[in-house]
Parts: sequence; C-alpha cells; structure tokens
Amino acid sequence: MPVIVSVMHWDRRRDLEGGKELGIWLLVDDSGTVERELYVESHEYRDDGFDVYTATPAGEWTHLEATDTADEAFARALAYLDDSGYDRTDH
Repeated sequence: MPVIVSVMHWDRRRDLEGGKELGIWLLVDDSGTVERELYVESHEYRDDGFDVYTATPAGEWTHLEATDTADEAFARALAYLDDSGYDRTDH
C-alpha cells in the first residue's frame, strides 16, 4: 500500500490582514487544511505594543513574544517561520 505524504507550507494571507492583524500566515497541507496559524498583532489602538502568537484550529494559543515595534514583531514571526522547517508563500 502506498504511503501518502502531505506537504505542508506557510501561506501568508494578506486578504485576512487588517485592523489589528498586521501579519497572518497559515500552515496548510496540500489539501488546504490549516494545521497552525501565526499572527503579528498590533495593540497600538490601546497605546500598547505588538504580539506574536500561534493558534491551532482547536483553539490552542501560544504567545511567542510581546514587542515594542512592528519591526521587532515581524522579525520574531519570520524567525519562527524560518525555524519551522516549512516553505512559505506570500499571496
């Protein structure tokens, strides 16, 4: 019986970004099923900084880092993507 291997990759979803979500990447398999989400979120509207976190479809959240600037938050998110071992696309 052949083994079916699912190929996963990070897909940046600019169409979902807006408001306080500055960056959204979805870890999807070749069927489009989302395994994990990565967010860069701004809290400037409440005079606060930025957060980087992951979420799963099951509702599990992991806070990765709070930063003072958007540049720092994106650097942390990109490092997380690079360390994940999965390729990424940008739409």
